[in-house]
Amino acid sequence: MKKEEILSKLVENRIQNINLINFIEDYPIHSIEKADNSFLVRGRSDQDWVYFSSNSPTEFEALVEKVDEEDEYFAIIEDWMLPYLLKDKKVIWELVCMKLYFPEDKPVGPPKSEIVDLTHDYVQYIFDHSKYKDFTSVEYITERIEKGIGLGILRDEKLVAWLITHDDGAMGFLHVLDEYRGRGYALDLTVEMVDRLRKQEKIPFVHIEENNVQSMGLALKMGFKEDRRIRWLKRGE
Repeated sequence: MKKEEILSKLVENRIQNINLINFIEDYPIHSIEKADNSFLVRGRSDQDWVYFSSNSPTEFEALVEKVDEEDEYFAIIEDWMLPYLLKDKKVIWELVCMKLYFPEDKPVGPPKSEIVDLTHDYVQYIFDHSKYKDFTSVEYITERIEKGIGLGILRDEKLVAWLITHDDGAMGFLHVLDEYRGRGYALDLTVEMVDRLRKQEKIPFVHIEENNVQSMGLALKMGFKEDRRIRWLKRGE
């Protein structure tokens, strides 16, 4: 099955499939499996990932039968999919988030702060301040600044806040240094990112851990809408 064929199907439910749509458009795809209206897609960004698009337990179970022993990393897995995917396997690690999207008809104003585009000079600095070192790398951040959108705020020539798009197009890596919080920098970065993504005719969306009260509150206050609970995981023996 060609990229163009599966993309024409995925856009029929664009919000649900936006992660997979962006991944297919931007990264090498190794294989595509189909079970009626459900799909399994293998591709590579920082890892060899397996994505699914399915609303049918029966079709999803048929796709899981096509998963190989070499398939370890799975993206955008919904809660109902877990029993089928794991069976006699176990979760080595997982990251569970709520997916939220920004509605097309929701207006945004300009940011109050000056926003700069991130460069390679900031990669190690961003990695050193990341809470997710187990899930990311210097190489991944470098690649995302090159291929995606990376935004920052400088104060006295120091990077104090930043936001970068992930390999599936989601807004992520949002971070404000402790001593600069409470100044609206997270909001400014998010507003600018929404505008940039819209200019690329993409849907702005974000993944937030449900215990991240501050980020969840900011997103909901801005007008983001909850879509579904999803996870990334590594499966093993």
